[in-house]
Amino acid sequence: MADLPTLIGPYRVTGLLGREAGASLYSATEPSLGSRPGRPVVIQHLSPRMLQEPALFARFQRDAGALIRAGHPNILQILGSGEEDGRPYLVTEAFAGAPLDQVLKGRRLNVAEAITLMRKICRGLAHAHEHGVLHGHVWPHAVRVSPDLSEAKLADFAFARADSMGMTGTLSTGALNLGAFRYLAPEQTESRPAMPPDHRADLYSAGVVFHELLTGRAPGERFALPSQLNSELPPEADVFVLKCLARNPLERYASAIDLLDDLAKLEEASRVRLLSELRGIASAGSRQRRPLLIAGIVVLIAVLAVIVFLMK
Repeated sequence: MADLPTLIGPYRVTGLLGREAGASLYSATEPSLGSRPGRPVVIQHLSPRMLQEPALFARFQRDAGALIRAGHPNILQILGSGEEDGRPYLVTEAFAGAPLDQVLKGRRLNVAEAITLMRKICRGLAHAHEHGVLHGHVWPHAVRVSPDLSEAKLADFAFARADSMGMTGTLSTGALNLGAFRYLAPEQTESRPAMPPDHRADLYSAGVVFHELLTGRAPGERFALPSQLNSELPPEADVFVLKCLARNPLERYASAIDLLDDLAKLEEASRVRLLSELRGIASAGSRQRRPLLIAGIVVLIAVLAVIVFLMK
């Protein structure tokens, strides 16, 4: 592998993980500290285009610095950034998780799992927004999850908007994967939006992801309510998703914290619905067993009568 660099900044490169949208992704290790070996990290060596656009690079540095300082369990930890060979780079933790879109290809989540994952995504967004950082394109590929779904981390934060394309760039690549396009808020895809995208665009995207978690598919042009696609959902799920997906940003949730509050209410409504269904099943089973119980009693009385007759 002739093009594999030995070092990027102070980090020793150990392998090439892949390339996408002008960025190279490497596995690497941190410098050793005394007798302690350096921990494994992932380095995203970005496109040199970013250095040619001072405003984009300044935004990258600002957001990267904010995320380094604002560590959170639901955000892929950013450990550092710098420049090497005329290209900026970003260093993140080596998280042993997979993109959420890969997980969804292999299995369908139940309602409890969907709500739990949505809560983790919203906590990460709330923390980033509190520190002035927008994500820019929340979609399943930008969420890393552990094999047992106990951990979920937001990755690939956005740093710029390429107005000429009407798309949002990412902190890691500077270009939007077209697969993420349907997750963008309307104001992110319009050439002249009524208002510039802000944190409510992230909440719209999170709503699209949640629709997919609940139903197995993202909403398309012919929108269907979640409860129409998943009979296990209470009506509150429809209200929740519709508020996230309002075309007018002013009609969406005002913050990720507000979204989390309603998510707790939705979880309780789902729990009540499940308990009600279980009671109904138990009651129906009891009614079905009653004739058998009566018949059994009749047979037992008859057998006892025969025994008494024979003992005379």
